[in-house]
Amino acid sequence: MPITEAHNTWVFNKPASLLVIPVGDLSQHVLLNILYMLQNGLVLYDDINDRAIPGIENFKDIVDPENIWPITFVEQWSLSELTVELGSSCYAGVLMLQAMGLGGWMYNGVDPFAMLGASGDKEIPGLGFRYDEDDRWPYPNPSGLEGVMEGFCPPHHADMRAAVEAACNRKFGPGGPFHPDTPGPWKDSRKVRSAAQVHDEKFRECVALQCQYVYDTFGKFPGTVPSMFLIMYLQAHHIDLEFYDEFYKPGAYLKTHADHMDRWHPE
Repeated sequence: MPITEAHNTWVFNKPASLLVIPVGDLSQHVLLNILYMLQNGLVLYDDINDRAIPGIENFKDIVDPENIWPITFVEQWSLSELTVELGSSCYAGVLMLQAMGLGGWMYNGVDPFAMLGASGDKEIPGLGFRYDEDDRWPYPNPSGLEGVMEGFCPPHHADMRAAVEAACNRKFGPGGPFHPDTPGPWKDSRKVRSAAQVHDEKFRECVALQCQYVYDTFGKFPGTVPSMFLIMYLQAHHIDLEFYDEFYKPGAYLKTHADHMDRWHPE
């Protein structure tokens, strides 16, 4: 405590357990949603300051500037999507643990900023992510771990135009989901992969204008939610079968749990 809530201190990250900490890149998620949004004819609107993105009128030939999506909604929507993904990954892990006969659980209750590296205490480095602070923000903003998981935003990119280019390269470049040489399940994967329309220069400039506005206005990207985010954890451990036999009715654990030691750790 106070990094870990009191009800988790008895079990959180104990010796002989495995703690899985899925981290989501919310900067990339929001950026990809803005790309997707523009493809569907929508542009950002600053509902916090009640104003349109300056310069968005210069892109009337590719989008209706009056067809808007508020910044706060876009970012909360993206946060919700990412939370579902992180929770689903932990749930998939729980199913795997049950199949293997291991105990475990998915939970939160740990300070996400401290875990990412923004505790403010050198004795509590967490995962060591880069973070920044600003008087405009209620919390420090973790943005990436150099060489491992770097956010699609400054300071990991020179500006949001560079971040947009990096996102497009990830989509359409070598190894990306829309690159013709990326393998796939189809009989003609090259044809399917290359069918997606590549974002042209004006399209990218329009996205970059909106993203740079968010960064310049709020001092970070995204503007109202963290650049990196985590919430759920998955812990794995062996279970004490004798404990369950004494205090629980039959069926409290699966046959995979009963057979785990013989199957996975034979003498």
